Amino acid sequence: MGIFSWLFGQKSAPSNPAPAPARRPRPTTELKSESAYPDRELIARLFYLHLFGARAYPLDPGSTLRPAEADWLAARQEDLKRTPTQLTQLVPRLPAVLPRLMTALNDTDTPIRHLTELIESDPIIAAQVLRLINSPAMRVRREDITSLEQAVLLLGFAGMREVVSAAMFSPIGKLNLVAGVHPLLIHDIWPISLRAANALRMGLKSKAAPADAPEGGEAFDLYLSVLIEHTGLIALVRQQPLTGSALTPAYLDAVRRLVPAYSARIAEAWALSPRAIDLIRNPDPVLDGYRQNARYFATACALNRRGFLDPAQLLHLCRDLPPYASEWHDTCVSHPQDTK
Repeated sequence: MGIFSWLFGQKSAPSNPAPAPARRPRPTTELKSESAYPDRELIARLFYLHLFGARAYPLDPGSTLRPAEADWLAARQEDLKRTPTQLTQLVPRLPAVLPRLMTALNDTDTPIRHLTELIESDPIIAAQVLRLINSPAMRVRREDITSLEQAVLLLGFAGMREVVSAAMFSPIGKLNLVAGVHPLLIHDIWPISLRAANALRMGLKSKAAPADAPEGGEAFDLYLSVLIEHTGLIALVRQQPLTGSALTPAYLDAVRRLVPAYSARIAEAWALSPRAIDLIRNPDPVLDGYRQNARYFATACALNRRGFLDPAQLLHLCRDLPPYASEWHDTCVSHPQDTK
């Protein structure tokens, strides 16, 4: 069964079909060739469908919430009335050094030695920084980097703050299994964000990047907004969401709309810059285009790795991305474990 047949709940017709009663026409997006692939909206819906074990639904669902769904969503809206610090209780605990590190990372005048000392004050973060620097996604040289001092010399302040941010927020990906939630995709939520942020970092530094591509502090805020944009989804998953084939499309769409609201509120507690928070909550259309492309690619990569997206579709999907994304596909198929 093709991916679009599955997505819209359609089955291949038998060679000699029996007469069927007339029915209302349904939306269809059957693959016409191997080069056909799902767009951004379909990729996002496909991920949520599998994550929550739901059945397929059309592009314009037009469904209404079941009472249990409405109650669960109303409780989550109440969560948003809590203080940002209270909301951080819904995600795995981050290092105690986080506030001081975020202050240092947001100030381009921070002495690099001070940044190094902050990293070294938390051995777990220090080890994670070195692991990420030497991962295929971020590797800056063939030989392993073995010390923070060496990393600073090679990456400078701009490069270090990207790696340190990824290391600092990585604990949010430590999720236990949740009943009804896909046991593999639940562990892909953080890797999708990390892969998207790394892809964006690579794209903005590419020779093919647009002349007006964001740089400096703006590029860093864009990177951060992608890195932690699924924090809200992690918080929602930890709130025992409704799952299963009986879920309505309206419920899944409502969950998706809640994610950026949760992520932005939690980002406030983590002292991210107002610009990074705005990029999550109410992004500028131009800058959001970069975020959407990176998220689209990273989610498609995860679906491909789990067998929900055909390799040919992933290839053609990546080929249709802007020129600055030309190397993204190789990072997905060549290094399948680089974000675990």
